[in-house]
Amino acid sequence: MEEGNQEERYDSFDEYSNNYDIYREIQSRVGEDYNLFPEDIIEKDTKNRHSIIMDCLRLRKYILKFVNKEECKKKNCCAYVNYLLNKGIHNYYKSQKYIFKFYTSYMNHDSNKHIMNICGPEINVMGEDKYEKIKKLYTSYDLYKNFTSKKHTTPPCYSAISCANTYNKIIVEHSYLDDIKFCKAVNSFKNVFENDQYILTKKCGTSVPQLLSYPDTCNNAQETSIHGASFPEPQIGKRIDMQEASKESPYPQEEDNMRDIPNEGTTSPSSFGTTLPISLFSSGMGGLLILLSFYKFTPLGQWLKLRTQRFGGIKKNFDEELYEMQQSTSEYDERNSEYNVYNISYNSS
Repeated sequence: MEEGNQEERYDSFDEYSNNYDIYREIQSRVGEDYNLFPEDIIEKDTKNRHSIIMDCLRLRKYILKFVNKEECKKKNCCAYVNYLLNKGIHNYYKSQKYIFKFYTSYMNHDSNKHIMNICGPEINVMGEDKYEKIKKLYTSYDLYKNFTSKKHTTPPCYSAISCANTYNKIIVEHSYLDDIKFCKAVNSFKNVFENDQYILTKKCGTSVPQLLSYPDTCNNAQETSIHGASFPEPQIGKRIDMQEASKESPYPQEEDNMRDIPNEGTTSPSSFGTTLPISLFSSGMGGLLILLSFYKFTPLGQWLKLRTQRFGGIKKNFDEELYEMQQSTSEYDERNSEYNVYNISYNSS
């Protein structure tokens, strides 16, 4: 299970809510700083220049709301604003790296040493998988925040249901425990949601789905790693029990129709017990009929032939019957051979 950068982590719900409120407060108050933006960072004819400048100014003003690096670190402020920058790029720009170079240049500018010292290394392009996980987690936070803001004025059950569905989708779609810190953040939010008084008292009845969860091993592994000890290897990449997910999640999983397939070359005991007597019986009957068909070449056959010569009609009928018997025997042997070949093929497959 990955741990990643020891300093890097995901916002808890409380951290997210606090950072969200701070950013919304400064979001529309950066126009007064527009003329202070360094001219040498973005050329005049750069596409989306105005939007990029506004992003940079919001970044600076947001970070300045925190007195120092320690306060920012305590509230995980850098991770939050870095997510917002990546989200903006995903939604409005085509090239992530092209846009991010302007953010980096602005952070490293001589006029921004203070914000550089606080968040400099943590402002970067996120990998796609990490971005998608954070987006889903923070969407759950947004829905819960909306739920808590409405529950004293209007029925908030719809927001609660949407929040639970979004949360369960995280567990189903990211069921491999490959990220300790993400696992811990998800389970932590589960506790927040389930301990909400509105949920505890079931004011929405049974319409709110029961939340799934990662195993407690992810939290135990986190605590162990903090103390410098290793956690058991079998927990790495452990998959969530999808049967539980299909029962409780509003996103039902397809039933797995795979079954154990016998190894090649094995034979079922029941089929072997059935085909063996048939094979022995058919082989015995075939041999007996072959012997009967050639009886006329034995001394007994010669004696019978002499005894029947005076009865021409009888001889003729007898030869015809013998011919028919030989034909039937030949056909039976042919069918029996095909059956034996089928049995051999069946037992060897």
